[in-house]
Amino acid sequence: MGTWGAASFENDIAMDWAADVSEIADIEQRLDHLSALDEDGDTIEAPVVDVDLACEVIAAAESVAVLMGRIAKDVPEELLKRLNKFDGADAKLIEKAKFAVSRVLMDSELVELWAEGGEYPNEWNVAITGLIDRLNADVPFETPTREQVVGISGDLTPCAFCGEGIDAKELASIEFRDLSDKDALYMSRGIYCHLACLNGKLHPKHLIQNWKFAVDDAEVDRILGKDAD
Repeated sequence: MGTWGAASFENDIAMDWAADVSEIADIEQRLDHLSALDEDGDTIEAPVVDVDLACEVIAAAESVAVLMGRIAKDVPEELLKRLNKFDGADAKLIEKAKFAVSRVLMDSELVELWAEGGEYPNEWNVAITGLIDRLNADVPFETPTREQVVGISGDLTPCAFCGEGIDAKELASIEFRDLSDKDALYMSRGIYCHLACLNGKLHPKHLIQNWKFAVDDAEVDRILGKDAD
C-alpha cells in the first residue's frame, strides 16, 4: 500500500477508489460491502477487514462527511467537485458511515499496519479522531458551562499532552486511579486534554471513539424503562 500520510486519502487505495466515484450510490455500496462481509461470514467471530477494503471504507466515510459540509484538507479536488453535485447525506447514510469506521477500528489489517510503527503520537489515530468528529456534525448537543465542568472535574488546565489551551467544544478529561492499592481505590486524579492528543498516545485498537447519536426523548424513556408522559 503506497502511503504518504495518515489522512483518509493519503494512500493509493483511497485515491484509486475516489477516482471511480460518480454517484452517491458508489459511496453507499462501499459501506454496504463491509456490512455484507460480516453477514457472509461462516464463523462466529467477525472476519478481519483487509487493508484495501478498510482504506476504501475510510475514504467513503470521509466522503459522507463532505456531503455533511465537513471537508477534510486531504479530500482530492476532483472528488470534491463531484461530491458537490450530489444531494446531501441523509441520516441512514451517516449511520452507515459511523458503523463502517467503527468496524474498521474493531478489527482490520489497516489498524494492525498503523500499530506496527510503534511511534507516538500515532498520526493515524489523530486523523481518525478528526473523521469521527466530522461525522458527528449532524447531532446537536449543548456545551456545558465552565462552572458545570469545574464542578465535576476541577479547575481547568491546559491539555496534559500538548500543553495548549482547550476550546470548550474540544474539552475532555481522563481519570487516573491507583488500583494496586486498596486504600487508594476511592481516590482519583483527573487531567484535561484534547481527545486527539489522548488518542495519539494510544494503541490504535484502543482508540476512544467518541460517537454522538441523536436520540429523542421518547427513546431515552424507553431505554430507561420510564412511562411516557
